[in-house]
Amino acid sequence: MNAPAKPLDPARDAFADEQGMPSLGIDLRRVWAAIYRHRFVVGGIIALVLAAAIALTMMTTPVYSARTSLQIDSDTNDVLGDDSPSFRSVDWDVERFLQTQIDVLLSRGTALKLVEREELAKDDTFFQRMQVPAPTVAAPGKTMAQTRREAIASILEGNVSAELPRYSRILDLTFESPDPEYAAVIANGYAQAFIAANLERRFDSSSYAREYLAGQLADAKQALEEAERAQVNYAQNNNLVNLDRGTSADEAPMSLTQRTLVNTADALGQVRADRIAAEQRYRAATGGDPFQIPEVQSNLYVSQLQRELSVVEADRSRDATRYKDEHPIMQEHDRKIASLRTDLDRAVTDIRGSLRQQYQAALRNEQALERDVAGLRSGTAAEQARRIEFNILARESATRRNMYDGLLERFQEVSASAGITTSNISVIDRAEPQAAPVRPKPLVNIALGLMIGAVLAGLYVFLREFVDDAARTPDDISDRFGLPFLGSVPRLDGKSDVGEVLSNPKSSVSEAFAALRTSLGLLGAGADKRDLLITSSQQSEGKSLIAYGIARSFAREGRKVLVVDADLRRPSQHQIFGVSREKGLTDILTRQIAPGDAVIEVMPNLDLIASGPLPPSVPEYFSGPSFEEFRSWAREKYDVVVFDGPPVMGLADTVLLAQKIEHLIFVIEAGRASQGRTAAAIRRLGNNEVVIDGAVLNKFDPHSAGYGYEYGYYYSYEAERH
Repeated sequence: MNAPAKPLDPARDAFADEQGMPSLGIDLRRVWAAIYRHRFVVGGIIALVLAAAIALTMMTTPVYSARTSLQIDSDTNDVLGDDSPSFRSVDWDVERFLQTQIDVLLSRGTALKLVEREELAKDDTFFQRMQVPAPTVAAPGKTMAQTRREAIASILEGNVSAELPRYSRILDLTFESPDPEYAAVIANGYAQAFIAANLERRFDSSSYAREYLAGQLADAKQALEEAERAQVNYAQNNNLVNLDRGTSADEAPMSLTQRTLVNTADALGQVRADRIAAEQRYRAATGGDPFQIPEVQSNLYVSQLQRELSVVEADRSRDATRYKDEHPIMQEHDRKIASLRTDLDRAVTDIRGSLRQQYQAALRNEQALERDVAGLRSGTAAEQARRIEFNILARESATRRNMYDGLLERFQEVSASAGITTSNISVIDRAEPQAAPVRPKPLVNIALGLMIGAVLAGLYVFLREFVDDAARTPDDISDRFGLPFLGSVPRLDGKSDVGEVLSNPKSSVSEAFAALRTSLGLLGAGADKRDLLITSSQQSEGKSLIAYGIARSFAREGRKVLVVDADLRRPSQHQIFGVSREKGLTDILTRQIAPGDAVIEVMPNLDLIASGPLPPSVPEYFSGPSFEEFRSWAREKYDVVVFDGPPVMGLADTVLLAQKIEHLIFVIEAGRASQGRTAAAIRRLGNNEVVIDGAVLNKFDPHSAGYGYEYGYYYSYEAERH
């Protein structure tokens, strides 16, 4: 009896996890084998693509390129001699600046500029030289001239390119054309058009700046006049008079009231100082020796009186020695002395009175100025309240004037320098006609053809292998179907007789069955007797020959073997052994004859029970107790019983047999695409709790499978020996 089946492993279920499909892992041996199997198709695809590449190369019109080199600087020097550059260098943004220049160069505006400069729209040879059909009908809403102009600009855009190496300001401008000389002409024209467009943009920018500054200047002038007029009107309405400007730009001009206050305050200080001095002189004159008063000492009249007094006193002293005091001369001297002393005292008194008057006048002046300063201070405080608005108007006027002066200066600079600066773009190398075309490149096209052909061929092989579920090598038995591999049987030559081949024990087929016999001997370790069911997924996979070969191999070993042809729909064992199937298994199962009566001894140690007459309904023969009795009888009489069963797909026979027979051997034809039938058959057996003990790869040809050395060495070696 077949042992209970183990639970199905999803990884081994052909449909659940797409077993039977090739592994997507990289296995060079399998890759080479797949290529070898499809070598003719692969070679055809590569040859076809290569031929197409060669034909395309020969049919392609040669295209020539011309290159001109331009240097792009961030700065340009002003022709007027200004040390500052016209365009400020922006080192931190130089890459963006250069990329912008490239975009401008490749723009449609530059192309249209070239069309205008070179008058290409009037050149009837342009389309002929570029080998492009000229427009014959005007575009909707445009004239024919505009249509030609737009078409030429589009052709120029499509054939020009620019490349700027990193860390360089030298730009390579390339133009392609079927005419090498015309390519050089257009490339040089592109460079000149780019430079001219750059200068024109800068001139237009200066003109715009000049016009803009002129408008701003007029507005600033009007605003300045309005601000100054508002300032003057306010000053007149509020009696604010400015005498002069401040000492600095931030200091407001001084008004009349303020200046009067300042002058009066200054005069007050001087008058106060004079009063203090006069008071000191007066105080000094009222006490002490009057002749020590500086004014007395410096008075000429007093000095004269003092001199006269000294002369008279000197004369009296001289005459006193000669005369007495009562002498007229002496009395005259005394009278003069008294008179002089009186005059001298009167003069001193007058000087003291003068000092008092000076003091009093200074005091009066001081008091008067103090009153004036107090009044001016009150007037200044009131004026300052009105001057706040005046200062606001003054600052507005000053701001307007500064703005006007700045705009006027900038307008004069722009007017002087407009349109006379040099370009920041210069030509380094002019384009020259080239002798060799840049396209097509035969070697490159051939290499691409080989590459594309190889890719397409690889895609073809991959798709074929992906949808091909055929088992081609022993590894496929385990990898694709998850079955233990028992052995492989090589493909027989169509002219060879299987009986004759198996009669030679050293033939490759005999050796293969010997190896298979060894694997089968390991099934059910320790059992001396065994029964085997040989089946496959579909017809013509060689299961009957496998059953025949296994039986003969066991018989050659000396084991007593019985072959039972259990394929009651298309039996073939009687044909292989060359006997009749008049009596056989169907007679035994219907109890018409005993099992021993149906046995045919075909070889030493090898007997056969043919199928017998074909029944109308096969499943009933295998589901009754008669088959159990027959199987028990066969196991008692023989060491090995080999059942040649029907295919699995579409029939219930194999499932019924497999549930009653100890071991099931599944035969798979090498290289035969089953379209999923093999995997479906394996799944069906598993679903019915049937354990497949192993699989045999039949009709295995290592060379055609692309595994010449690893699997084909032994078979080739045997073929060479025999």
